[in-house]
Amino acid sequence: MKKRFLLSALTCGLLLSATGLQAKTEKKELVNNVIQQEVKNHKQAPKEIISGMQNTFAALQAMQAGKKDEAKKALEAATKSFDAALKADPSLDIIPIDERFQAFAFMGTSDVIDARLKLAQQLLKAHDTQAATAVLTPLKDELDISVISIPMKIYPVATKKALDELNKGNDKAAFAAIAEAMNSLIVVKAIIPTPLLTAQDLITDASKLDKSKKEEAQKLLAAAKEELKRAELLGYVSRHEAAYKLLNDDIEKIQKEIKGKNVVEKLYDTLKNDFKKIIANTKISKETPEQVAEQKVNAFEKKEAQKAVKVKKEFKQDAQKDEKKTVQ
Repeated sequence: MKKRFLLSALTCGLLLSATGLQAKTEKKELVNNVIQQEVKNHKQAPKEIISGMQNTFAALQAMQAGKKDEAKKALEAATKSFDAALKADPSLDIIPIDERFQAFAFMGTSDVIDARLKLAQQLLKAHDTQAATAVLTPLKDELDISVISIPMKIYPVATKKALDELNKGNDKAAFAAIAEAMNSLIVVKAIIPTPLLTAQDLITDASKLDKSKKEEAQKLLAAAKEELKRAELLGYVSRHEAAYKLLNDDIEKIQKEIKGKNVVEKLYDTLKNDFKKIIANTKISKETPEQVAEQKVNAFEKKEAQKAVKVKKEFKQDAQKDEKKTVQ
């Protein structure tokens, strides 16, 4: 059985090649390292669940081709597999079945990013929204990790329902039940900013230098700060603002110490631990930028609606006052 169910590590490599990360080999290696670690940590789902999923897909294809007998056989096999998995472990609930990786790269410096943001603001003020969108769209430098899971309290029930409907001759209801099963799959997406990985790597390199190489250490630390600045301008800071500020403070403490007694071992350890924490927190983020944006839009619209109600009420009160004055 393949290690990956929906997307192989090889495909992940192809995705990376398509993003432009090859322009900087070290960044590509950093991203690949994260992917390899994720693949290594991925716990393979029970073979019965994988088999059940495959048979459900086969049933869907058979239904689309009008092959009812094949669809029945596939659904019977799926039901048998899911029953076996649940019998072996009745506590099965949300089971990860696959991870998908996609990398995006933007190589511009913080100054280049800042210039693009200012240009986009000017374009938006001029109501040239499409041009502003084109300016902002490339501003992504990240690794997206999507974890796909099957809800074992829901999915097998839907496939049994599909089989039952098919046996009754209710083709449309059977197809709807399979679609219901497919739609129950859960996708959780985490975004890891590449500048964060790069900064972490630069800090590690600086910590390994001999203490006599102060100038080289300062250059690496300055480069790490530049990566953090890029992360801030690219919009990766908002959800972890305090943590990013802590990283900058840690770097500045080391830069100051290098100029003095150069006792930096503990400071480097603190900084590296802070990097590990923020990367770990980033991985467990469950909201995509689109979801965050939608929440902000909804909050803004609610605020504007409340403001409109308030203005309407004030206008009505003023009108009533004017009416009383006119009567008098």
